Amino acid sequence: MPFSAACPSCGAPVDFKSTASFHAVCGFCRSTLVRHGADLENLGRMADLLVDASPLQLGSEGRYKGVHFALIGRIQLKYEAGLWNEWHILFDDQRGAWLSDANGEYVLTFLTPPATTIPPYAELPLDQSIQLASRDWVVTNREEALCIAGEGELPFAFGAGYPAELIDLRTTDDSGGFASIDYSETTPLLFIGESVNFAELNLTNLRQGTPTRSAGPVKALACPQCGSAITLHDQSIQRVACPSCLSLLDANNDSLKVLKRVQESERVLPLIPIGSVARFGNQEWTVIGFQQRVITAEGVDYPWQEYLLHHPTAGFRWLVEAERHWNWVTPLSKPPSYSNGMPSVRHDGDTFVRFSSGEAKTTFVLGEFNWKVKLGETWDTVDFVGPPRMLSRESGNNETTWSLGEYLTREELAAAFTLPAALPEPRGIGANQPNPRRQSHAPMFRRFWQFALLAIVLQLLWVIVGGRTLVEQKVVYSQDKEEAITTPSFHLDQSTRSLALRHDTDLSNNWVGLNIALVDQATGRAWTTSTELSYWHGVDGGESWSEGDKSRELVFRDVPAGDYYLVIDPEMSDENRAAVADTVRVVRNPTPWSNFFFLLVFLLVFPLITRYRIAAFETARWANADYDQNGLIPSVDDSSGDDD
Repeated sequence: MPFSAACPSCGAPVDFKSTASFHAVCGFCRSTLVRHGADLENLGRMADLLVDASPLQLGSEGRYKGVHFALIGRIQLKYEAGLWNEWHILFDDQRGAWLSDANGEYVLTFLTPPATTIPPYAELPLDQSIQLASRDWVVTNREEALCIAGEGELPFAFGAGYPAELIDLRTTDDSGGFASIDYSETTPLLFIGESVNFAELNLTNLRQGTPTRSAGPVKALACPQCGSAITLHDQSIQRVACPSCLSLLDANNDSLKVLKRVQESERVLPLIPIGSVARFGNQEWTVIGFQQRVITAEGVDYPWQEYLLHHPTAGFRWLVEAERHWNWVTPLSKPPSYSNGMPSVRHDGDTFVRFSSGEAKTTFVLGEFNWKVKLGETWDTVDFVGPPRMLSRESGNNETTWSLGEYLTREELAAAFTLPAALPEPRGIGANQPNPRRQSHAPMFRRFWQFALLAIVLQLLWVIVGGRTLVEQKVVYSQDKEEAITTPSFHLDQSTRSLALRHDTDLSNNWVGLNIALVDQATGRAWTTSTELSYWHGVDGGESWSEGDKSRELVFRDVPAGDYYLVIDPEMSDENRAAVADTVRVVRNPTPWSNFFFLLVFLLVFPLITRYRIAAFETARWANADYDQNGLIPSVDDSSGDDD
């Protein structure tokens, strides 16, 4: 049952909505209160919460899997790269859960029995596999955080400033499961849930006037090094690189602390200026940050540039440029299943093949960043391509992240931005650049099948209505019969383009010679020809062999109309006196198959050419890769990165 009592410090009412809550922070005087039955004990004043960009607040409500919930408490944790919130939520069925709000990603988890002993924090390094609660997981993040403040009601007692060793886990399947181990208790606690879409939670009663983040610039300050104006676009900005003097500044509340100054000689000029605005997906994005990163292989630097984009409600995205090829990059909250060394991964129903790996080093920064970026920081990277998309895995600083890149053409980028100058032409072939030759192959392949189908239909029609058998006679050639064989007469009612004479014999280790005359019955004019058929076969060394042919076709061309008969005079072998049976057929205008096959081969040449051009493009693409087209055989040393 809900419980309410007066704060012993200021007298303000303190409400407990959950029976499992026994700790609360007074919303008026921020006293830390512990519930003892109907009494409240004051443990002292709670530290003030730091200003953040969270759209949530106590009293926000939403729905998860059809069940209504409300946010009744919060703890705020700080780590090396920034801070995040853990919101204590209460469902209408009195279940408690936690909603993590970290830099735009939301994860909902429930306290879950691990079903086995949880290993110590030190025994779970990054990428370590583990089975908990009958599910397989992999370590994706390790943090030594500090709980700095809290508010509302919570299911445990705490004071600001307590340390918390935390490990985040992801499932090794495609379910998108998420888990977190909290080592702040004597017995570690396991929380299991999933990454959730902010919009699908149907949240209401958000912070007044901001559905997610504050729209537009939220803070205007001056660089303490050179005095230039600096505008912060989001409450979650952690670092700023002054565009005037290149000083790297720490965005800490209302002050900017100079951390490092980059030499002017190291300046890199962005192709897209800081502050440029683009329209992607019906949303306007502002370029607020720029960094250059480098992978060094065999003493050669391979740089690329990354632009951080900000939208007041949708958060952060990246534009990545390498050799003038561009990608729109989105962080993944549900990464693919992966273990070190895998040649390919699957995501969203598609296969991505390992393309490159290495150690990426940050060499230049400019503008604002939503983490504490450092010059010289390194991440182990592995890229997988499935044009026009690319999956990138980055591991370092006790964290593993995945992102999905989608290839953008210069024309698409120019349409999104209004730039003072045209973007330069791409150099070479991009890792996930769509193969432009596929565009010509598909219609060419369709046309091949269209013409091939037409040729097949015409050939079948020719078979049906074209060739007509005029004579079919079975004859026997024998040494005992010396006279020639005469076939029945047949009539040609018009001039015939071709008249085929077909012989199908039962020759076996024998031969027969045939002298043939086609005779015009009215005029006695004769067309003569001769042929020989032979067929030999046997077994040699246990293997069967044969040579020759038992069938033959002869063709008479341009035969005039009239009545005709054939005279066949055979010559037989003296060594093999066996009789030879022959089926003689006379066919008018037989179907010509050779031309049909020549036509198909000719038609096939064109899609084969386009297919070859596609393969040549892919060969050129993978010539720039660290691996082959199966992601298996490295063409350079594979010892770099986390991919051993």
